[in-house]
Amino acid sequence: MDTEPIIRLRDVHKTFDTTSVLRGVDLDVHAGQTTVVIGPSGCGKSVLLKHMAGLIRPDSGTVQFAGRPISAMKGRELAVLRRRMGFLFQGAALFDSLTVGANVCFPLIEHEVGTAEERRRRCQHVLALVGLDGFQDRWPEDLSGGEKKRVALARAIAIGPDVIFYDEPTTGLDPIRADLINELILRLKAALDATAVVVTHDLHSARRVGDRVLMLYNGHFIADTSAEKLDRVDNEVVARFVQGRASPDELARIETGPLGRMSPAGQESG
Repeated sequence: MDTEPIIRLRDVHKTFDTTSVLRGVDLDVHAGQTTVVIGPSGCGKSVLLKHMAGLIRPDSGTVQFAGRPISAMKGRELAVLRRRMGFLFQGAALFDSLTVGANVCFPLIEHEVGTAEERRRRCQHVLALVGLDGFQDRWPEDLSGGEKKRVALARAIAIGPDVIFYDEPTTGLDPIRADLINELILRLKAALDATAVVVTHDLHSARRVGDRVLMLYNGHFIADTSAEKLDRVDNEVVARFVQGRASPDELARIETGPLGRMSPAGQESG
């Protein structure tokens, strides 16, 4: 692709206590694509996603959003840029003390978007997109796990983001409800013309929604391919993970080096 990436990471490192989670990650995410990051639990996928959204700062390296250095921003400047992002947290993260409608409207109020009536209409619209119009007066405790995810997704898109971040969107759901979330991810990409970044260990979901699939392992990427070619990646760790032939502990004992810099269209360079 000739266009500039909407998200760019260069040589990003992050360590918690003595555990090195990201070890020099490079990545370009281009507008209009759904980029999926897979890997075993605890490999740093969610940490990577939160770097892209400016929720975590790298120890070193840079993170850019729309050409701006988000890793160096603070305060209001960062808050303004976050209006262009929607984030679906792993556990939905709804406010138990607020109704469904109030949860969905929360980012609109936080960013002072529209009048009360405009916010009400926007809430109705995004709930309709996820199939939950009419749920405005319900409470989170009365919702199923799948319904909570859908409300959280409505909240994530309420402000009209350019990029939607999905953190393990199908975790904890049965196959039918998980596939409903996958279908929503695809539908929202078409309806909103938004870029999506998904982190998941759900390979069915990765294949279903991903235009581009990367595998994070040992702090760096070891695969960068299309969903259709994931089964043909020539890497032992990737093959074992995709085929479910090894536990996380067994995978951790396999040595593999990083790919080169992540370039557009899911190909290596450098």
